[in-house]
Amino acid sequence: MASGFAREALLNECEPLSTPRADRAVLGGASSARRSLAVAALVLVALLLPLLHSFDKPAKAMDEGSLLVYPELILKGNLPYRDFETFYGPTNIYVLSGVYAVFGPSILAERATGLAYRLLILAAVFCIARRWGPTLAAGATLMAGAVLLNLGVVAYAWMGGITCVLWSIFIVSKTDSRVRCFFGGMLAATALLFRPDLGPAVIFGTLPLFLRMNRSAKLRYLSGMCIGLLPLGLLTVAAGPQQVLDNLLLFPVFYGNGGRHLPLAPGSVLGLFGVHLIACGVNIFSGATALRRQPQGVDGRLLLGAALFAVALTHQAVQRLDGMHVCFAAFASLAILPISLFVLLSKTSFLSLRKKPVIAVAAAAGFVAALAPALPVYVCGQVIAALNPNAPPPCMLEQNGRRIPLATVLLVRTTGALLDRIDGMAAPGARLFVGPADLRRTNYNDTFLYHMLPQFRPATYFLEMNPGSANRSNSRLASDIRTADWLILNRVYDNWNEPNSSSRNGSDEPNVVVRAEFTVCGEFGDYLLFRRKSPRG
Repeated sequence: MASGFAREALLNECEPLSTPRADRAVLGGASSARRSLAVAALVLVALLLPLLHSFDKPAKAMDEGSLLVYPELILKGNLPYRDFETFYGPTNIYVLSGVYAVFGPSILAERATGLAYRLLILAAVFCIARRWGPTLAAGATLMAGAVLLNLGVVAYAWMGGITCVLWSIFIVSKTDSRVRCFFGGMLAATALLFRPDLGPAVIFGTLPLFLRMNRSAKLRYLSGMCIGLLPLGLLTVAAGPQQVLDNLLLFPVFYGNGGRHLPLAPGSVLGLFGVHLIACGVNIFSGATALRRQPQGVDGRLLLGAALFAVALTHQAVQRLDGMHVCFAAFASLAILPISLFVLLSKTSFLSLRKKPVIAVAAAAGFVAALAPALPVYVCGQVIAALNPNAPPPCMLEQNGRRIPLATVLLVRTTGALLDRIDGMAAPGARLFVGPADLRRTNYNDTFLYHMLPQFRPATYFLEMNPGSANRSNSRLASDIRTADWLILNRVYDNWNEPNSSSRNGSDEPNVVVRAEFTVCGEFGDYLLFRRKSPRG
């Protein structure tokens, strides 16, 4: 017993308390680095197959449609906030515009960008977790990847911002490097340009490491942030300060009146949200424990920073408690959970050093399977579907050399007939408006149709419909519709009922304009095609 205690004390003296000594003893030196690289490659390849399967999933009519339309408008000289509404930061659509400039606007290019975001997130998780050994790094990455499978490969701005925050945290973990601190600050600023609401995640995720930096490194980090935010300043000057303020803060936060909020509801989503909250608590306790053991070390600060980062993402789940938004936050807390459990197990003497990392990963996976069983079932289903050679092909709509997957064959047929009709009747350069049939309730619309009809010009500032903004009493929506030559309105959104303020009717003036100045010239399923009664003045 005494000899065992001496061995433990010797190991503690030679290595940080949070380091998995069994892993290091087996791998050792340069061989450890090579094997870590091999483990990372295997994990990413294992996750890549089901992620590639997501390329065939149906497109989200407005959410993904805006990612197809906005970057192309930028290539045509438009500016976000000035020429079209968007409640997100500018970086994502400018990244996509660069991709489209090289490869052409397409859903394939957009989703390839989304796949790159996810692979970079998983690589960052692996690099952060590698400090605790390759076994835990692999477990953390697989946990994160399992949750991210729920999000497909759409190039959401949130995913781009998370990519930047995670790499920023990893880079500044070497707190004595002024160069790394500078670029870490630039990445943190870039994250805010993807999604300004990632501010709490940037602050709390970096804070434990920032406090360890010397004065020079802190100044470098803050300088990097200031330089990284300069593009937003330039865009604000070009688009107009009031427009930027309206889009990024006032309408989504204050004037929207919770139009997109979803309350807490029982079911699998609630289970996953509960798992996220419990994991956050365990992670913070573990990070604080590791920091107390090594007040001057990096490992404890990095773990605590990662734990606070995951907590700071919770607002994204709370503001809309559906599967997608809960996964936006839960992937981070569940990725850290195996490391936290290992740190808590590291001082126990009844388990061998080799077994502790494996037990920590297994315990984290078992915890999720017990409290949120729908998640592992879904992941297994995605893997099986990706391996199925006889899987049915996606329902693909093709028009004007552009392709987009839709939910059903019937929807492809009716939408294709609609596009054929307007293609045959309207002259190139005509102004087109796409929206819901009842314009008093602007909950959603088919933004992707602008992408499928690139020969027409959008007739409105509101290329996506947001309640509390497009249908507010002093909105420019009605006057925008007056400038249109053609309207495509969808009746399927008229019965949109969510337990929030989006169910309230807004101004009826846009409907009055439609009735007075346009006439129906075709019905295609739920779609109505309108043309102007008389030429625009």
